[in-house]
Formats: sequence, structure tokens, C-alpha cells
Amino acid sequence: MIRRLLRYALAFDVAIGFLVLGLIISARMEKRALNFTTKVAAGAQKLFAVGRREEARGALEEALQVSPNNPIVRRELAMQLAASGQPEAAAQQLRLVLTASPRDAGAARKLAEMLQQLGDAQGAAASLRRACELEAENGMNYIALASVLLELGDLAGARAAAERGTGLAPRVPQAHIVLGLIADRRGDQAAAQASFSRAKRLDPASATLSRSLSLPGN
Repeated sequence: MIRRLLRYALAFDVAIGFLVLGLIISARMEKRALNFTTKVAAGAQKLFAVGRREEARGALEEALQVSPNNPIVRRELAMQLAASGQPEAAAQQLRLVLTASPRDAGAARKLAEMLQQLGDAQGAAASLRRACELEAENGMNYIALASVLLELGDLAGARAAAERGTGLAPRVPQAHIVLGLIADRRGDQAAAQASFSRAKRLDPASATLSRSLSLPGN
């Protein structure tokens, strides 16, 4: 009986050994596939840049067949779809990127941009809040969030986000323009003009933009 148990134990050890070996080989193959498809994404980016868009799209789609969970490939596909005027398809890919890589603040920010184009301001705001959480020191995230919240009529939220963004990126004219638009919407013309003046000092072209955005109906 003891000999039989030893044989069983030995057979079990061999089986476990093969299982572990299989997992190691699988992991190595997956890593190689990720590395290979990441290089494909870089090549597709170059193809897209020189106008060979169909080839770039085909390369990315084939890469996803090899490595469907590679967020770098999906991100590049999303960017190319966005640049080709396909926000809905781009948004779909960006959601998949965020599923695979939840801490990708850039993908969250780009998703918000696509959702705005699709008329989903609420979704854009949620995506920008996520970007703000992931990159708390990036003032541009807060400035973008402030613009969306202003569009939604949330003046208090927009002001808080704009002030945070301006504090982090004080030399970005858009930050002061958004603050001016919020003040204008609140009826504080003095604060609005002060913000627009700061934007103008940073970028003289901002003055024309500020005036056009603050006109009634905008």
C-alpha cells in the first residue's frame, strides 16, 4: 500500500510539473505576443502619419487577433478612429482600453472628448472626473472638466474645477477663459473681465475667443 501511495504521489508531482511548465510556456508566449503586437502598433502609427490609413487599420486589427488584451494596440486604434472622424467607434475602443488598463488617465480624457462629440456631456464629465482622480496634478484635466460642467449648468462644480485647474496650470489661457465664462454666467462681469484680461496677457488671441464665447446664447 505504501508503494502504491508513493507511485500516486510521484504521478501527481509529474502532473503538477507538466502543468507548471505549460503555464510558464503560455506566459512566455503571451509576453512575446504582447511585445510583437506593441511593435505593430508603433508601425501602424507611422503608416497612419503618412496617410496609409487602411494599411494602419488592417495592421492594428490583425494585431488584436493575436493579442486582444493589448491596451497599447487598442489605444492606437482608438486614436486613429478619432482622427478619422469616428467618435463612436473610438469611444468603444477606449472603453476596452480602460477595462484592460483602468489607470490610463489619457484614455479616460480621450474618451471624454469622444463622448462630448457624441453629445453625452454627462458621460464626458464622469470620464473627466476619473482622469482627475488618476492624474490629480494635471491641470488640463480640471480645465476640461470645468468646461463640461459649465455646459451642464453646474456652475459651482465648474468653478471648483476651474479654480483647481488654474492653480495647477496658471499660464494656460484656456483656464482663465473658462473661469471668465463661469463668472459671466454667474453675472459677475468684473470677475469675468479680470479673467479674460489674464488670458489676453498670456495669449493676445484669447481676447477674441473670450468675447465670442461670452456673447448671449453661447
